[in-house]
Amino acid sequence: MALRSARILRMASEATGVTNRLLLTLTSPGEAICVKKPVDSVTVPGTEGVFTVTNNHSLIVSQLKAGVINVRDGSEMKDYFISDGFLFFNHPTDGSGCCTAEVAGVEIVPTSALDKDRATQVLSELMAAPKDNEWDRAKAQLGAALVNQVIKAAE
Repeated sequence: MALRSARILRMASEATGVTNRLLLTLTSPGEAICVKKPVDSVTVPGTEGVFTVTNNHSLIVSQLKAGVINVRDGSEMKDYFISDGFLFFNHPTDGSGCCTAEVAGVEIVPTSALDKDRATQVLSELMAAPKDNEWDRAKAQLGAALVNQVIKAAE
């Protein structure tokens, strides 16, 4: 009970003064890009297609594929590339009216950090590599799919 109370108090203090906004958390194993940042919306590349969530969206858990995450906060837009991951959307646990969207990805980087020329070079290397066995063919196919998404996001 003490742990649950401490968690609720910590969550409430993190969102102090923020009401009726979407609280976005973007994390990968290496870093937390943002934790419960109030935003207007987030658009993610779901496996069934690209979709946008805003505050008060219906509950959802979705697998994400390689692509671009768009974060909108007022007139400000930030774009991130995600290799793959999951989105967890939950309704408020307090009286703030702030829903939470948690995006957990294997790799998440700003699209401005992507190098299209290097990605094109990697794609050429993948296609030129020998494909003597099933592992090599699978590695080339999956790698090419990921690198193609990096190239698309870097444009």
